[in-house]
Amino acid sequence: MSIDALPADFATWLPRFVADELRPEMVERWVTRTSSAIRRELPELASAPDFFALLEDAVREHWLAFLAAFGQPDFHAHLPKAGSQLAREVAGRQLPLELLIKMYRVAQQESWHYVTGVVNALPTDQIDHAALLIFFWGRASSWIDGAITDSTEIFHAESSRRTKGVAARQYEVVKALLANEPTDPRRASAALGGYPMSVRHTALILETADAYAIDGLERIVHEVASLLGGSSPLVVHPGGRQLWAWIGTRDQPDLGGLENLAPDLVSISAALYAGTPAPGQAGFVSSHDDARRTLEAATSGGGSAAVMRYEQIELLALLGCSPEVDRFVDRVLGPLGSSDEPTARIRETVLAFLSHGGSVEDTAEELCVHRNTIRYRLGRAEDLLDRPVAKTGDELRLAIQHRELFHSPDNLA
Repeated sequence: MSIDALPADFATWLPRFVADELRPEMVERWVTRTSSAIRRELPELASAPDFFALLEDAVREHWLAFLAAFGQPDFHAHLPKAGSQLAREVAGRQLPLELLIKMYRVAQQESWHYVTGVVNALPTDQIDHAALLIFFWGRASSWIDGAITDSTEIFHAESSRRTKGVAARQYEVVKALLANEPTDPRRASAALGGYPMSVRHTALILETADAYAIDGLERIVHEVASLLGGSSPLVVHPGGRQLWAWIGTRDQPDLGGLENLAPDLVSISAALYAGTPAPGQAGFVSSHDDARRTLEAATSGGGSAAVMRYEQIELLALLGCSPEVDRFVDRVLGPLGSSDEPTARIRETVLAFLSHGGSVEDTAEELCVHRNTIRYRLGRAEDLLDRPVAKTGDELRLAIQHRELFHSPDNLA
């Protein structure tokens, strides 16, 4: 980066200043002064004493490089090698970018205090103090701003590289667990970033039709973790537009609230499939298998629900969709299996009625219709079935659920 050329009246002072500051004892004095200021302003670095040597190297190289460029007519700022290494180290230690930027701002303040003292000690009849301070501040600011810009790019690149590396290793560990390969739980937990194996696991599979919505899926996983009262979730990207996740809880979680996330999922063209919570390493695997079966059932039926839980469709998923099962469904439903909209509403009413133990009031409340409408639809259902709905048993509910999951007109569209 180039800024204004060197003013002529500074030509005598600048070389002497640079030569004096380049003396080894002066350089080390500057390093000590600036590093100490950074330590004072950033006490969180006290927990990483091995970091200080790298910090001092970066301060030293920055000062030497700045002095070399400071006295040149055409000033160019650049990031020295130790500065690049410092940015990578901050990213590698998973420290925030704000901490790195603050280091540079503290160094900038120290340089200003230092040079202000140096300039004020000069005879006023030999050099214009204000002009010299403005000149110095312009070059120092240019140097620091350039260093922050370059360091930020390096930080993000290193963070991305490390994240991808960690994600790839975690995916391999997850694949080994799901394949039931012999794996020590403690080693598996360590490889998965500390995610515990001893808890109850609720596995999720999230899928989106929008390739740009992957980040949104991860946000929803964290919402689920908060909803279930779980620890930090384990998130794995298997590729494509899918995301796998596990949420660990000490107690059996209630998954009933997952439906509240449906609007968020719909907004990013996504769906969530949840396995049954189960404990230990075996539960880690079984819950994921449940979520996968739920996804497969939804996919084979073209299901459009934003949230599906395995516990809701377990028997249907195990039955699957075969000619034999379809004949059973057709036999049980008869004309009630028709695809027209009025019959579909009747099926919906019958299913709600059976699910509520035969309560007309509860069915009306769920469907938001009058009780007489419920009674009318139940009467029409009995006409179609040629038998009382209340005496049909579980096979009618199972047949309707299978029909809606695998063969509804919306799902086949």
